[in-house]
Amino acid sequence: MKKAYWVGIVNVKNHDEYKKYTDIAGPALIATGAKILSRGGKIINLEGKKMNRLVVIEFPSMEHAETFYHSDEYKKGLKYLNNDVCDRFLNIAEGLD
Repeated sequence: MKKAYWVGIVNVKNHDEYKKYTDIAGPALIATGAKILSRGGKIINLEGKKMNRLVVIEFPSMEHAETFYHSDEYKKGLKYLNNDVCDRFLNIAEGLD
């Protein structure tokens, strides 16, 4: 089974509200067996619109990644995100092996 990766590109506008999301999402991801590979930290923008946060999370499979996104536990954090808090792109990419 191929691994899958959440790839999120985020421009955080309200760090206090965004932290409410991350305080729920981070522990929930780890509890489900996902591995956070990159979250925040230094970013060098090479092309396109500059965003201030990049997130890469490894899951055991595409199904696992998508199921977690729709889980009740993750939805508890998502309720804190809106257009005033951040601009966000989130995709699931299948790994090569």
